[in-house]
Amino acid sequence: MTRLAILFASAAALPLLASAHGGALHVAQQQPPVQVTTTDLGDGIYMLQGRGGNLGVLDGEDGVFVIDSQYDDMAFQNLYAIGEITNDVPHYLVNTHWHGDHVGGNAKFEDVGALIIAHDNVRERVSTDQTMSIAGTERDVSASPVEAWPVITFDDDMTLHLNGQTVRLVHLPEAHTDGDTMIVFEDANVFHMGDVMFSGMFPFIDIGSGGSVEGYLAALQKAYDMADETTKIIPGHGPLSTREDIAMLRDMLADARDAVQAEIDAGKSLEQTLDARPLEPWVDDWASAFMTEPRFTTILYSDLSQAD
Repeated sequence: MTRLAILFASAAALPLLASAHGGALHVAQQQPPVQVTTTDLGDGIYMLQGRGGNLGVLDGEDGVFVIDSQYDDMAFQNLYAIGEITNDVPHYLVNTHWHGDHVGGNAKFEDVGALIIAHDNVRERVSTDQTMSIAGTERDVSASPVEAWPVITFDDDMTLHLNGQTVRLVHLPEAHTDGDTMIVFEDANVFHMGDVMFSGMFPFIDIGSGGSVEGYLAALQKAYDMADETTKIIPGHGPLSTREDIAMLRDMLADARDAVQAEIDAGKSLEQTLDARPLEPWVDDWASAFMTEPRFTTILYSDLSQAD
């Protein structure tokens, strides 16, 4: 039985196995399956959306190339969805950064034969215990199993030639984290921006992992300059996007930065800045359940006050 056939059989059996084991199946984590939706972008490229960061897939004779793996408990569903598209398993997996909603499925992807590629800093972070801080709330993150570690890493940029595409892996320093990679399919004019693109929402800037407001803005500007009006943008989170969506996120972030900086310049503490609500003009259009107004204000204040 081939690995693909085993995968399909395993995925098809998930609901039955979960029921037979009283809902205790690890993959399901006692949660109903999350539907994975697929968007065909042409040229053998697809965007997959489930729970966690958006995946990218490039199919072709040279093998299946995948961007990100979401959470561990989404791995079988994502592998099944990839198999339905390609009739194959992933041969290559690139991680856009180290967060669990983008690398959590790595070990299961590696188990079916995927070669994992990422920036040097991604391997450093997934291979060691980390403490993740989101607006002052800290969470310990244990090192991933060795099977989940990237086996090919790079320092700056890397170029791959697969399935008729020139695929550029572009490091975006000090942006969302210190290990962000934007994947550019040059021939198809498709970008996967990882979490340097939270489309239509306040972004998470992980200062504790080497991210910064200015680095995030620089990364958005770089992506904008590389794109054109026909570029299809796969964001880390949110719907399929365009160059104009990059511009709107960039402009909002620059204005929000300036609004919080004005409070800092006035000598206000974090608590006073939260009370002043400098981000109120953007809340209706940009706040989300994850990145709320107070949380985003705190991130901006923390980074900008350190820079002063």
